Amino acid sequence: MQWVIDHAIVSADLNLLTTLAIGFGLLIILSSLISLLQAWVVMHMATTLNVQWKANIFHHLVNLPTTFFQKRHLGDIISRFGSIDAIQRTLTTSFITAILDGLMTIFTLILMFVYSPKLAWIAVISMLLYAIIRWIWYYPLRRATEDQIVHAAKQNTHFMETMRGVKAIKQFEKQDYRQATWLNLFVNQINAGLTTQKLNLMFGFVNTLLFGLQNIVIIWLGATLVIEGEFTVGILMAFIAYKNQFGGRVSSLIDKYVEVRMLSLHGERLADIVLTEQEKTESYLSIPESSELQKTEIDVRSLRFRYSEDESWIIHGINFNIPEGQSVAIVGPTGCGKTTLMNLLLGNLTPEHGEIKIGEQSIKSLGVNQLRHFIAYVAQDDVLFAGSILENISFFDENVGQNWVEQCARMVSIHDEIMAMPMGYQTLVGDMGNILSGGQKQRVLLARALYRKPKILFLDEATSHLDIIKEKEINDMIKALRITRIIIAHRPETMVSVDRIIALNNGHIVSDQMIDSM
Repeated sequence: MQWVIDHAIVSADLNLLTTLAIGFGLLIILSSLISLLQAWVVMHMATTLNVQWKANIFHHLVNLPTTFFQKRHLGDIISRFGSIDAIQRTLTTSFITAILDGLMTIFTLILMFVYSPKLAWIAVISMLLYAIIRWIWYYPLRRATEDQIVHAAKQNTHFMETMRGVKAIKQFEKQDYRQATWLNLFVNQINAGLTTQKLNLMFGFVNTLLFGLQNIVIIWLGATLVIEGEFTVGILMAFIAYKNQFGGRVSSLIDKYVEVRMLSLHGERLADIVLTEQEKTESYLSIPESSELQKTEIDVRSLRFRYSEDESWIIHGINFNIPEGQSVAIVGPTGCGKTTLMNLLLGNLTPEHGEIKIGEQSIKSLGVNQLRHFIAYVAQDDVLFAGSILENISFFDENVGQNWVEQCARMVSIHDEIMAMPMGYQTLVGDMGNILSGGQKQRVLLARALYRKPKILFLDEATSHLDIIKEKEINDMIKALRITRIIIAHRPETMVSVDRIIALNNGHIVSDQMIDSM
């Protein structure tokens, strides 16, 4: 710019002007290529990191204990998992941009001091004021952003709950109530967003005012230097161009620094997932297939459990033994510890005292993964996944056995009903919007459990939606398999199908009788 104004224009030198134009053109091409390379590198890094981070954290998430999910809302977990995007986006773009901005800042600052130390100091002081203002704005902006994220998670949780329970909402005519509640949560989210926008607007106003005053002062002083003969017009224009570059690069560096600081908010939310210890699934034993691992005798000794030290014992000093192949019903009033006991037997919870042995090996030494190889579990609130009935019964087995799937369906008396459907085993079902009744869904879940060929079958009110005749038919089929069955039940018809009944009350066994002696 200085050469164009002070030399080419003043001397009317077209050759110099043409040479400068060609040089500027080459610089623009080089700058565009560098920008393209930067964007390509950022895109490649962002894609690679996004896939790697999300895959690793998703793997960590699905391997967390079930208690982690019981204590948190689904929308909150999704929101925390989504924090990966904000962290990855900021780090990948900030890293390369900060390097380039840092180099350009040093280069332009040196040139500015070469031209005029006085004007350069004005630009530096302005950027220091910008940094101070940005720092003052950081804390209220962080609080507002955190509020917005939390309110968004609550709104998403409510929305998903509403979609899942829409039939009950319609039945009880609570559409207006759910809408009003959702609208209130959504308004809270919008208000938090407005607070963030207001802070950004105010910062933008102060920022515009600051740099506007800076431009006025620099132009006034620069023009004064031109009038006094210390500067040429070309030098002033060149200095202003460098000053604009310097201001843009430094403000970008400061903004990137604030963005990185803001990542602590997303980092704290994501830490709730990544810092939670994974479920201990590894086995401490190396046991061949023909050894005690294949025995399914269950031995429970001095079992005690509570969820925290401040709470009372849910399971208190329980002892019992279940021989291989025996079917046992665990009964008792609501809240007596039946489901907790089953979760302890499944390895989902760790006892505070006592020991559970299966096949003469403790669950702790077996490892949960080894244990799950030969057990199956059906809960009252189990879900189907988006896919066909065939895929759900085989649980998306890569080497699905069609004949075994159909045999499992016959054992739970649902094969004929599936074949009566237009698409048979290819009928699509899912957690929501499936065409199955409650009883049909429970039988598909039972078939899914039997598909694993378990040696121990755990059932938690798994036949509560079936009629008495159908339940007896299924119980007789499963009983013929001669596998160990542990059932939580309330219906007398279910208890008749077992060999033994263990009654719990207040965490204690109050009765343990064989069915023939009752």
